[in-house]
Amino acid sequence: MSGSARERLLEAASDLFYHEGIAATGIDRVIGRAGVAKASLYNNFAGKDDLVAAYLAAALSRVEQHLAELERTVPGDATLAFFDDLVADTARPGFVGCPFLNAAVELAPDAPARRLVDAFAQRLTTFFAHDLGAGPEIGDQLLLLYWGAMASQRISPGADLVRQAAGLARVLVDQTSGRAGPTPVAPAAPVR
Repeated sequence: MSGSARERLLEAASDLFYHEGIAATGIDRVIGRAGVAKASLYNNFAGKDDLVAAYLAAALSRVEQHLAELERTVPGDATLAFFDDLVADTARPGFVGCPFLNAAVELAPDAPARRLVDAFAQRLTTFFAHDLGAGPEIGDQLLLLYWGAMASQRISPGADLVRQAAGLARVLVDQTSGRAGPTPVAPAAPVR
């Protein structure tokens, strides 16, 4: 791991928080993984809450870049591209769901980092609605589909249920845009 102490701490925290959970990851573990002195943590972050917020802010920045790229390269089909990318991401080794959903499950309702979960949800809702030239209700419906896909993936890891969500997203997009008949959705395998 190279870079400044702040970068190393954020890189270590991001990996640990994402793969092992926020509550399960203690500050000493982050410091050990980053290979820095304990003082470095407190010179760069006010504490664990601040580190969690920095982790989610970095994740939100990556999402923003991805959504902006989709808006630029496939306008009108960015929503479908987003769900296709989600299916591909889900099949990657090491994928353990949405960092924002994972954090929302672990964080107290009044935790400072919750505002980043809310910002993520708002950004996705706006992205979907803008891409489809529709009102916020379609954005909310697609966000609900996204949350459901990510929660289902955590319960039954793999791309099957996320693939189903992508098919349902296509149905919603087709209905919203008036495209030719909706694409049928294959039945999902039962959750065991």
